[in-house]
Amino acid sequence: MESHHDFSAHRQAPGRRLSRRSLLGWSAVGTFGAAAGLFTAWTAHNGTAHNGTAHNGTAHNGTAHNENASRGRVLFQDVFAGRSLSRNRWNPYMCDNNSKGRPWFMQPGIAVPSSAIGGENGRNAAYDLPSAVSVNDGLTMIAYRGTKAAGYSWTGSVICSRPTSNNFGSGTAHVTGFTFADARVEVRAKMPDLTGGQWPSIWFLPAWAGPGAEIDLFEGGFLAKGKDPNRLMAVKLFTDGNQQRIVDCGVDLSAGYHTYAMEYRQGSSIRFFFDDSNVYTCTRNVPVGRYFIILSNGIASARTVGWHTQVSDSTPAVNLMQVSYVRVLAL
Repeated sequence: MESHHDFSAHRQAPGRRLSRRSLLGWSAVGTFGAAAGLFTAWTAHNGTAHNGTAHNGTAHNGTAHNENASRGRVLFQDVFAGRSLSRNRWNPYMCDNNSKGRPWFMQPGIAVPSSAIGGENGRNAAYDLPSAVSVNDGLTMIAYRGTKAAGYSWTGSVICSRPTSNNFGSGTAHVTGFTFADARVEVRAKMPDLTGGQWPSIWFLPAWAGPGAEIDLFEGGFLAKGKDPNRLMAVKLFTDGNQQRIVDCGVDLSAGYHTYAMEYRQGSSIRFFFDDSNVYTCTRNVPVGRYFIILSNGIASARTVGWHTQVSDSTPAVNLMQVSYVRVLAL
């Protein structure tokens, strides 16, 4: 397959990977502890690592923006203008309703607040810091070698749009955030190289407490026999009757910007898109309820061997997932 309009899909063997929610076992709240310090360091690593030219050239043109009218009104949009992450829209840590908005697996003394998507010595080797999230007329999510967090070997980054009003020791951080239903979510992004253990993701969690279905719009670094990992995106709705699908996009996802989109119609369907082509549709056991948005850039540990690429000496010490916009349109 040579054209990015020609997609080949590979169903993942059942049971190969559990959802993040089931892996966590909802022990994250107990690890929060009595962390002290300032709720600061929302952005860092500004400068040459990320500049505005990549977003303003041919990789991202105005055509996509002109399609808004045909798809409904804009409910949410962030083009990551300026030099800092919007504190009103995003948390620079991972949380959800089941953790009551507390950062997952936070280790007191590392940073306030910070989080990890998986537990110590788990499938994800990265501990996420707010300082690894950079805004410089575009969003850069960084994963780099090394960390002070016990049970992890890399530093990663995450942002989520879950509304929260937590107090982290030095004042109250109110994040209005954003949740959606019956909407199309679009993310235009350039992925890091995916051949050396990198694990960038675009995903969604339910904005309600208790059991709920994770939705993965994009996960990178997965393996499919005979395929270049840099061409692959993994998608899944975590409900009965739906399997993970690994899609060959036909282009190197680390070589330029592409649009990843998901259309969620409550109780009816979830459709996944790559550059406006529908690559997978789920109609079985589609949830009813609102979701929030998560972007993350992590690193896979050796526990993912066999279904994910692995870190080696050739893996760059710094890996960038770059995002030009996140937009949500009413359906």
